[in-house]
Amino acid sequence: MKCPTCEEHIGWDWVEDECIEPNLAFECPHCDEQLRYKIDEGTYYGAQHQTVEVVDD
Repeated sequence: MKCPTCEEHIGWDWVEDECIEPNLAFECPHCDEQLRYKIDEGTYYGAQHQTVEVVDD
């Protein structure tokens, strides 16, 4: 997946190693932007579709 701010690649292996759960905020390892990812099940894009968004606080 790509960070929407810096557009650097964030690997799913890094997400799993850091034990980051869907819908919980985490920092991009490249630019320290607060991000969150969601998994949509059964969408038009397939069985699972992951999206990454910037967290606004």
